[in-house]
Amino acid sequence: MKLVRISLITGMVLMAIGGIGGVMLAGYTVILHSGS
Repeated sequence: MKLVRISLITGMVLMAIGGIGGVMLAGYTVILHSGS
């Protein structure tokens, strides 16, 4: 039960932080992959 709770909290935090950062990171990775 603790693992589920921790995973849910981490997931929510990642979604909150990665809301905009995730899109920016995805864009950077695409640019890097297309560049190389």
